[in-house]
This record gives sequence, C-alpha cells and structure tokens, in this order.
Amino acid sequence: MRGIAVVGGSSEPRWADMPEPGDPAAGEVLCRTLQLGICGTDREILADASPIVPPGEDHLVLGHECLARVEAVGAGVENTTVGELVVPLIRRARAKTSRRIDMLPFGSYTERGIVEEHGFSGGWWSEPEDRLLKIDPEMADVAILSEPMSVPEKACNEAILLQQARMGAEAWVERPPRVLVTGMGPIGFCSLIACLVRGWPTTMYGLDNADTQRADLARAFGAKYLPAHETNFAPTDVEADGYDLILECTGSEEVAVNTAQLLASCGVMVWLGSQRRLKPQTLEFARMMRQGLLRNHIYLGSVNAAPRDFDQAIAHLRQLRATHLDALCGVMTDHVPKDDALWHFVNHSPQGIKAVLRYD
Repeated sequence: MRGIAVVGGSSEPRWADMPEPGDPAAGEVLCRTLQLGICGTDREILADASPIVPPGEDHLVLGHECLARVEAVGAGVENTTVGELVVPLIRRARAKTSRRIDMLPFGSYTERGIVEEHGFSGGWWSEPEDRLLKIDPEMADVAILSEPMSVPEKACNEAILLQQARMGAEAWVERPPRVLVTGMGPIGFCSLIACLVRGWPTTMYGLDNADTQRADLARAFGAKYLPAHETNFAPTDVEADGYDLILECTGSEEVAVNTAQLLASCGVMVWLGSQRRLKPQTLEFARMMRQGLLRNHIYLGSVNAAPRDFDQAIAHLRQLRATHLDALCGVMTDHVPKDDALWHFVNHSPQGIKAVLRYD
C-alpha cells in the first residue's frame, strides 16, 4: 500500500510504499481508513521540510485526522467488533506517566502522522483498542471533524477552568463570555462551533469581505462576522465593546497583538495556531504586556486534546448535526479521491476550509 509522505529537505508531498499491517496483535484492532482530513499541521510539516521521522527512516507518512472501519480484532479485544466506525487518538506517551496525555512535554510522546510515527494515509493500520473512539454510523458524514473539534474543545475547557478558579464558580455561567475567533480555517470554524454550541455569543474575525461564502457560513452557524479591514482595535469602551475570550487560530503575531487590545478586563486569549519557522520579531509587544497587566489577562497556549475533549467534540457534533447539518457539511469544502490528494496538501481551493480525502 502507499501513504502520503514528506521527506526531509523537501516541501512536496509524495507517495511512499508501506508494508501491509497484517493480522492485529493481541489487544490491537486492524482498521481501514474511510476518510482522512487535511489540516494546517500537515501543511506546516511540509512547508518546514524537516519532518520528525520514525527512528531509522527518512520520511514521515502523514494523516492524523481519520475516520475508519474496524476490519479485524486481535486476541483479548473485548469491546470492539468488526464493522464499527472509529476515530483514533494520535498521541502516545513514551512511558507511563501520571500527567494527562495532552499535557506532556515535547519529547515524552509520539504522535501518529506528526511526531515519529507514521499516520493513517496508507489506508490500513493497527492500534490498541483503548486508543479508538467509537462513532455512531449516523455520524459518519461529520465525524472527520472530531479531531479538529477536540482542539478548541480543550481551549474552551481550559479557559473555563482558569477563569472559574480566579473569578468564582459562576464565572461565564450567569453571563456567557463574549468570544472572538480569529481565522477562517478548519480550527477557526471548529472554534466557532465549540463556542456557539455552549451558547456563547461569538464573532469570527477574518480577512474575507462580508459577502463571501465563508462569511456566510459563519453567520449560518449563528455567529457574527467581523472583517479585518473594518475592525477598530482601540474601542472607546473596551469593557462594553470588547471580548472576554479570544481563540486565536491564525498563528499570526500581528493578529494576536492587535486583537489582544480587544480583551476586556480579566479576559483570556488562547493560542491555537503557531508557525514552525519563527520569524524575527517585527511587532512591539509593550502595549500587549501593559494592557495584559492592567486588565489581568490570561494568555494560554493549547495543543492536542484530552479524552474529555474528544468526547465533547463528538457529543457537540451530534448535537449540531441535528440542527445545523448543512452548515457542518459546509465546513468540508473539498471531497477528494485519495489518488488526487497531493495537490491539496500544499494548496487551498478558493474559499476552501477543510479538504477531506475519501477512501470509500
């Protein structure tokens, strides 16, 4: 079989031969990929041209957003049966630890398709049973969003935890936080969904004009849309016109610094995007630091997700599927046969959000 791979020194994806996985070992489950999502992490790995490859190999097989079907189970597998749909967890601790899996320091874990383990683009793979989340068949049309949805679910959960720790158990309960989501990519739209499903008034900030397909999609979910060129970064009354929570999904220092001025007192900003190749600092952070000090801001970095967040992602997708199915499907703008996949790992279609490879 062939997987979609990146080789050190090259930013172009290529096909790589992979061995067939064979029968599953004891405690493991053999799965077949049905759908594979392409995300910003895949494109960043390619652009960086320095993949973190498995030991002894010269390439990394990509693909970490996956919906699969169980094809066989190994000895001792008791709670998974052939034919079930599953979504795999991608991070694995190198050694037993008391820390939550998503809180491990870099170097103490591997991640399939990202760090030292091949991903799921080959089509067939095996995983331990406890690393698979079951998906109801009726969720198959939106389940590929489970992994990207888990990322802002964690951001929301961590922000709530910190805010209530310092402001009391009723913080963001009696009065929902006013949320600004920056960016119109997959994580941006998943962040918008995660906030709206909680009943939080949410605005999406982006570079699009107000009459584009993506701006319309944000409004279809129930959000407001704020074009970057119409944004006032110095409101007269930030307490009245600002935001309590900003989910920063662009990885742009300019966007982060500018929108930080819109945080009201005791506001929280969560960084969900970053650049692998850091550029020399081009902005003055003094204003951001001064306002953060005077307004008691929290700046929080968040990556990967705990099982709690995956469970919420699946539950919230099920909830929104019942009320906003067309909008959810609208996030998946490109449905691509596997053989036509390579272009989409380095390019975006006009107004594209999420590209999904179809193996079925």
